[in-house]
Amino acid sequence: MICYVGLGSNLGERQQTLRRAIERVKNIPTGKLLRVSSFYETEPWGVVDQPNFLNAAIKISTELEPLELLDELQRIEFEFGRVRRKHWGARTLDLDILLIEGREISSERLTVPHKFLFERDFALIPLKEIFPALKCKLHGEKISRVNGSPIDFNFKLIACVDKNFGLGMNGKLLFRIPADLKNFRRLTLGHTIIFGRKTLETFPNAQPLDGRRNIILSRSTKKIFGAEVVGSLEELFNTLNIAEENFVIGGSEIFSELIPYATKIFLTVVDAEVQADVLFPNVDEFILRDVKIFDGFEFRRYSR
Repeated sequence: MICYVGLGSNLGERQQTLRRAIERVKNIPTGKLLRVSSFYETEPWGVVDQPNFLNAAIKISTELEPLELLDELQRIEFEFGRVRRKHWGARTLDLDILLIEGREISSERLTVPHKFLFERDFALIPLKEIFPALKCKLHGEKISRVNGSPIDFNFKLIACVDKNFGLGMNGKLLFRIPADLKNFRRLTLGHTIIFGRKTLETFPNAQPLDGRRNIILSRSTKKIFGAEVVGSLEELFNTLNIAEENFVIGGSEIFSELIPYATKIFLTVVDAEVQADVLFPNVDEFILRDVKIFDGFEFRRYSR
């Protein structure tokens, strides 16, 4: 099922809490994170004598039943120190099921759509950002978009694949096409490139690429001359500059980790079917904006 979840926090390090909570939701069994909204600073609703909230919304797919998903979300709230002392009171983390596509639920534990969804701009505005087809009326609450969401880093994914979106085989790229390499250099030169340690091995002489800021996302703490090594997404977010062009260049695990936060995808699609053991992630959440056709391949540009 496709589900939309609202997030809120008004205690502690709110930005960090929401980013970490998104990662925890992403790791729920059978779940997949599809989209993430901006973060919004909002005044408290219901009980006004408390700090302002930071709110966001995410879109996920899951094979869990709604009450099973609710159990997982409440478990995450508890991990983040959520204590339910006061109705609508201050909290470290709030995770609410807002909508489930094609489902309406009314039970003692769960109501879907959320019973107060269409009364709360702080829920509707981030939800509409990731669900543009939502029909709703806003109420003029004071809400401001603020930096801090993973989407603010404007990740751009770039790869070369076959017609089945195959990426590589046995740790090696499927293709080395001069026009693709030239396009890759044109797009990334002077900017930040983010990749995994295995991708480094596919570079010339297994060395970081010159003329770019090289960031390796890896659990290994081994230092690499000419590159920065970060061990987690939170460390990556703390390292990046939101004003920079941040290109994600592989491999498949890094693409899968960061595609929910990406704003654009640049794909070179080769007109061939090649045996591959790793694939580029699904691009259904993106719109194909432009295609340039060449002899044997095409350049595609996708965006949200």
